[in-house]
Amino acid sequence: MKYIHAIIGMVIIVLGCAFLSTTIEEAPVRNVMLKVYGAIIVSIGSFYLKKIAKFGKQ
Repeated sequence: MKYIHAIIGMVIIVLGCAFLSTTIEEAPVRNVMLKVYGAIIVSIGSFYLKKIAKFGKQ
């Protein structure tokens, strides 16, 4: 079960990184919104890995 939670957390972080790296031409407000969403999703993924999957503890 720990491995499943670790995979889910990593998928969440990859999704957040995809949002962080996405840029849209001629839409600066939408770019900022995507960066904020990406940062929020990455922080949720890291929280998930740390607390739920207990990835930081051995």
